[in-house]
Amino acid sequence: MNASAADLKGLHQLLLEYRTIEDELDRGPKQVKARQQIIQKKTAERDAAKDRLMELRKLSDQKGLQLRSQETKLLDLKNKLNMANSNREYDIIRTQIDADTMAMSVLEDEILETLELVDAAQVEVGRLNEAIQKFENDLKAHSAEFESKVPALKESSDALKKSIKEYERFLPSDVAGMYRRLVIAHGPEALAPVEGGTCKSCNVNLLAQSRVELNSGKIIFCKNCGRLMYLADKE
Repeated sequence: MNASAADLKGLHQLLLEYRTIEDELDRGPKQVKARQQIIQKKTAERDAAKDRLMELRKLSDQKGLQLRSQETKLLDLKNKLNMANSNREYDIIRTQIDADTMAMSVLEDEILETLELVDAAQVEVGRLNEAIQKFENDLKAHSAEFESKVPALKESSDALKKSIKEYERFLPSDVAGMYRRLVIAHGPEALAPVEGGTCKSCNVNLLAQSRVELNSGKIIFCKNCGRLMYLADKE
């Protein structure tokens, strides 16, 4: 393997390693943000559930007051029934008592249904509180783990950048400009190994002349995809 091919292969490997480190440094904050967004969503759901619980409790209290008022009214009607002066008055009061008794039965059923909804809402609030706590613990653990890795990752990133610059020095001036534009556009995929006479970026077979140029140590770009090529192995 000629020196130019060895340098390009080493440069390619460094660029790949550098991207891996930078991706990890970039991924950490994104994962933290994603977890924070989940917590915000669950917190909003929990707050809505708490509001719903408060409304149901308020409704239950209102219906309880209505029931007590009905009970008082019914007791008063029963007293009046005992003091009725005529059959007509008795029938009127009896009819009202029957109607109010039926209304009370309906109200009691509504109160029971409302209490069941209150219980369900309490369970939902509790479930969401547990979920929020779980996500907060996960966020805390993930953040701590990531922060513990940052110094080493940044140290590796700085070392790789330095090594990449050292490798880039060997590039001829007429190649360096195109190489930098390719790196900006494609990252490590700016370079492509050639295996079995094929550019591994676009999987197109090289012309015989390109193979000769590569074997002779000349730095060339793929005529199909434009990548800077190097021999993966001596051909």
